[in-house]
Amino acid sequence: MERLPARVVPAVAVVAGLPTVLAPGSGVAQVAYTAGFSAVVVLAWLAVRASTGAARLPHALIAGALTTWLGGDLLYLLLDRAVGDLGDVSAADGLWVLGYPVLAAGLLVMVRRRAPGRLREAALDGFAMATVVGALFWQFMILPAFRDNELSAAVVVTAFYPFGDVLLFATGALLVFAPGGRRGPMRCVVAALAITFLGDVFLSAGSMWLPDLDVDRLDAALLLANSLFAAALWHRGAGAPTAAPADRLHPARVVFLGVALLTLPALAVTRVADDAISRGTLLTAMVLLTVIILVRFTLVVREQEQARSALAHRATHDDLTGLINRQDLHARLAAALERGDDVLVHFLDLDGFKAVNDRYGHAAGDFVLTEVARRLRRQARTGDTVARLGGDEFVVVTDTTVDAARMARRLRDAVHAPMPFEGHDLVVDVSVGHARVGPQYTTSDQLLAAADSQMYREKAGHRTRRDAGRTKPGTVVPLP
Repeated sequence: MERLPARVVPAVAVVAGLPTVLAPGSGVAQVAYTAGFSAVVVLAWLAVRASTGAARLPHALIAGALTTWLGGDLLYLLLDRAVGDLGDVSAADGLWVLGYPVLAAGLLVMVRRRAPGRLREAALDGFAMATVVGALFWQFMILPAFRDNELSAAVVVTAFYPFGDVLLFATGALLVFAPGGRRGPMRCVVAALAITFLGDVFLSAGSMWLPDLDVDRLDAALLLANSLFAAALWHRGAGAPTAAPADRLHPARVVFLGVALLTLPALAVTRVADDAISRGTLLTAMVLLTVIILVRFTLVVREQEQARSALAHRATHDDLTGLINRQDLHARLAAALERGDDVLVHFLDLDGFKAVNDRYGHAAGDFVLTEVARRLRRQARTGDTVARLGGDEFVVVTDTTVDAARMARRLRDAVHAPMPFEGHDLVVDVSVGHARVGPQYTTSDQLLAAADSQMYREKAGHRTRRDAGRTKPGTVVPLP
């Protein structure tokens, strides 16, 4: 199905909403609004039909929320004509309220797809801000409704709308704070959430703050918000996950969280909440906010500790094999010489590695190096040191109780065993030289140089035997 330009959907809403702005409450405005909203819902479901793969579920939930709200509007019109005055609450309110969690579910699935496994910090920050907004709604919208009116179904149902707005606010904060690209679809969704949130606030509290406001005019704003939700489904970037840039702490995020942290103490200082219920609600919100902040702080500290640990590990270990690197090996040998420890250094250099690398590629070469490192670790005892100096050179450091010749044979046998790789049995040999600590070695460089020198004498002996015809040129066989 050919993709519809996303800007067409809000254009439909603008045209359909003009009569509502110019002549609110009139028959023409009502017909135009209903027709426009119906067109938006149809376009939303056409976008769901055009979507594929994992994008279809969040798109269907968003279209389902718009359909639920349209169903509430149509049911209200039907009941109004059939019954007359419906009072403050009707069956249509059930559909209107139901649309909030359905929409939030669709947006949550969408943001999880955008940043899978990386929403923890964004969720905590959004929850912190939603806690503050929820406390404000409770204090200035829900609680006054319960105080000024007798408990009734209308009062209870009316209280659900602010809770729905808090749910949408939390979802919007998660969308804004979540890592990942913020392309056209996300901008449409955030704008739609902002308009819906502000429109609902004015609809719920307009009579309290602006008694002369004709709230019917706000239907045009809500229609525009619904069209932006549908437009997000038609946007070119709506069907594909975005490539996430490096996570950065935006300054606006700090400002928003700072305002959220100051709001509840400000309510306590100004004594706006001066009765038992208000004080209890305020205390609960402050405790919840404190817990969220502590959890967030703990996570940040742990991430920093893990980052420092990872940097320290990379500074002392080889990236490919995970063995300690040349720098750390020198540091350990220098410390052992300074303490006077009896150590035996085994210097290993692979034979035939270049042939494997040239014939089967660098992936095979990396596999051989990693497998050799694993096998050397298995031969090492607790307390021994296994290191990679670079290239195809390795070092195993043991104490002097180890028999050098026997250890060399064990290492050769371990390295020489075939290594299955993509249907091939890769085989390399190894030349081993060793040096025992003694008064003639005062530095780690001298100790390694002595072991290296013996290793090269052994390697030269292997070449001599091959040149004498014991093996075919270019082949690698087990060492005797």
